[in-house]
Amino acid sequence: MPCTVNPAAGVEEETMTAWPDASFVGGDPALDFVNTAGGRTKARDTERLSRFTDALDWAHAAAVLDRVERDRLVARADRNPVEAEQALNELREQREALHTFLLAGVEGTECDAGARQRVHSDIATAYREAEPSAYFLTHPAWVVDTAAGARLPSRRLALAASGLLASDRRTHLRVCGRCSWLFLDPSPTRRRRWCSMTTCGNRAKAQRHQQR
Repeated sequence: MPCTVNPAAGVEEETMTAWPDASFVGGDPALDFVNTAGGRTKARDTERLSRFTDALDWAHAAAVLDRVERDRLVARADRNPVEAEQALNELREQREALHTFLLAGVEGTECDAGARQRVHSDIATAYREAEPSAYFLTHPAWVVDTAAGARLPSRRLALAASGLLASDRRTHLRVCGRCSWLFLDPSPTRRRRWCSMTTCGNRAKAQRHQQR
């Protein structure tokens, strides 16, 4: 991760990896989470969470973590790289199970039993560690604090997935016609085909032009 020097403090500070707007097309944090993997095709062959700090930077960009929480977890990962690696592996497994479960629902196919059980386990664990928020009118109804340690992003994303599945917005869930990314399409016609017109939409148009 690149570093910058703070002249006032005379120490190095880690800078966050930038996540472009194109990374957040899902319409929900849980969907943007599953979209941190996958490339130009249906294959889930591109990994964007290569390091635990990548996951923390993404979580901050997605408003899953605030800046203080992100910085504390980065420092914790530096002190305990083994824990950070375990948390990263668990987060990736959580992501792929959730993607498998959601995709099966969108396509109307039978979901792998292991993936379904993993989604259930992740959500149940998150609720066991969560508390009802006193600010539920303006904030999430259930909150997980920093006591979750390196699993804080995982727990909050599991709660986000639960919230999506419990809401009517789940009926707006769609999968890109070209890649594996998922998104919400609340439009009246429900005719959105691509995760983004600037990526998969343009590639599809270019392919049709070449074929013609």
